[in-house]
Amino acid sequence: MTPRCAPLADLVELVEADDSSAVSTAKVDPGDPVFTGHFPGFPVLPGVYVVELVGQTVRAALGEGRRPELAAMDRCRFLSPVAPGDELRIEAKFSWAGPELRCTAKINTGRGPAADLRLRYRFEENR
Repeated sequence: MTPRCAPLADLVELVEADDSSAVSTAKVDPGDPVFTGHFPGFPVLPGVYVVELVGQTVRAALGEGRRPELAAMDRCRFLSPVAPGDELRIEAKFSWAGPELRCTAKINTGRGPAADLRLRYRFEENR
């Protein structure tokens, strides 16, 4: 993934990682301007932010030297809204399929499951 600036700056804190899995946490900033229009009267974190947080988890777990680029979203099930101020726990499992990394991720809030994702990443080496 390309380095991001606010509001999609690196938000995740890696809790643990190994060759086939990673766990991270992220705090949803209640002051993020996206909540002004998504949605008025019922602020919800856009699903694309959730997908990006999984990508940040993958990037943090793999470390420097490799840049994952999202290649496909095979399944994105959003199970409950992610609200301003929520603390997210992102649990990702990895498996390799040729040059691609397949990732299954579960995202939880303090209220329970928020999303279940299956994503694929390709890699571009740092120059």
